[in-house]
Amino acid sequence: MVDAEQFDSHSQRLTDGGFEEDGNAYCFYARAHYKKGDQVLLCYGTYTNLELLEHYGFLLQENPNDKVFIPLEPAIYFSTSWPMESLYIHHNGKPSFALLAALRLWATPQSKRKSVGHLVYSGSQLSADNEIFITKWLSKICATVLKNLPTSIDEDTLLLNAMHSSQDLFTFMEITKPMSSRDEIYTFLDAHDMKDAHSFTGVILSRKARRSMDRWKLAVQWRLKYKKVLSDCISCCNEILDSFIK
Repeated sequence: MVDAEQFDSHSQRLTDGGFEEDGNAYCFYARAHYKKGDQVLLCYGTYTNLELLEHYGFLLQENPNDKVFIPLEPAIYFSTSWPMESLYIHHNGKPSFALLAALRLWATPQSKRKSVGHLVYSGSQLSADNEIFITKWLSKICATVLKNLPTSIDEDTLLLNAMHSSQDLFTFMEITKPMSSRDEIYTFLDAHDMKDAHSFTGVILSRKARRSMDRWKLAVQWRLKYKKVLSDCISCCNEILDSFIK
């Protein structure tokens, strides 16, 4: 924090922080006087977990700003005026308003899109057939993305548990035995000159290896959350489809 004198000279600044070359420091500016020891709340903004991880080196267990983008057919983008960054799945697995609108319009014959456009952009369902079609399509896309990823939700969960609970290499390797592929584990071991982990029974990871594993852990946490959003979206789609059957 800057002192009171510095604050007074910057009281009209519109930015809340920035790197000051004169002081060779990153400074934050507040519209109040703080004393040493006072609690200061810093808002990071509406960042996704990937953005938080890239810029600040951490992620949140529950991030309402998180979102997942899925591959969409070019025709979907051409059928709507919504920008690409609006077409995503929320952190809870529900498709964004814009994504739903785009899919509903895309699934409508081109000759009829103009007449139903006002309904689509108001958030209304067009028909049961239209809603069932886009829901099945969305569920299928999410399932395909999950299937094509190198690891599954269960494997990532197992890997994280091993990282959290293992203090030595032997235990870590034992816990991760059920994984169908342990290529990234062996890549980690090779990077730290640990070719045969089973010969290191009781040996604690070095400080360097532990730091490397902590970074690896963050990457696994992020990809696990990514997969869970896709899985939750499939569950949401199934609930919608069930509602049409009842």
